[in-house]
Amino acid sequence: MGIPLTVFLRYPDFGHILTNRDAFSAFIAENGKHGSAIYMVVVIVTVVIGLPIGQVINFAGGFIFGTVLAYFLSIGGTIVGTLIAVVIARYFGKEFVLMIFREKNVEKFTRMMDTGKAYVVITLIYLIPGFPKDLFTYAAGLAHIRVLPFTLTAAVARSPGMIATLLLAGFLRNGNLTGVFIVIAAVAAFLVFVFVRRKSIFAYIESLHSRFITQ
Repeated sequence: MGIPLTVFLRYPDFGHILTNRDAFSAFIAENGKHGSAIYMVVVIVTVVIGLPIGQVINFAGGFIFGTVLAYFLSIGGTIVGTLIAVVIARYFGKEFVLMIFREKNVEKFTRMMDTGKAYVVITLIYLIPGFPKDLFTYAAGLAHIRVLPFTLTAAVARSPGMIATLLLAGFLRNGNLTGVFIVIAAVAAFLVFVFVRRKSIFAYIESLHSRFITQ
């Protein structure tokens, strides 16, 4: 917690920095060679705290670092942040989580992950834009699901949206409007494909779970 606290003390207007792409880009540029490390810390903090600005941060990352580096920094920070959130919930327990979230929602999501279709639910939840993933992550810490498989499944499910955001940022940075339209069309096609083939996709996810995770 020392690094985030130091950043917020040094930059009182950090909330504005996080929610404004130009301000965030300037903030990272100010820190030169430490920019990538600071970016990854910001990703971790947003996941742990549950700030609903992941797309803004990823979009800025695509502008600053380019698609490939921004993806590895973003997915790395997401994995670490998810692990921390789950471990916090598991260590401090239900009473702590209920101080942050409504009991009804916590219990509902915890029950979801204590079923045989847990990994199907996880994949679906993390594919849906705008879903309260912070609540779901903390609920995972209260469920009987294994921490590492949950974290990796969540990271994989986040990747399509993350990659699309980073590609969009990269194309916009280069003024490539054709690329922008291709990304938007690809995202729309992907969402339609997932909806139409959801049963076979979820069956495949369950088979992967049975083959690799439960062994």
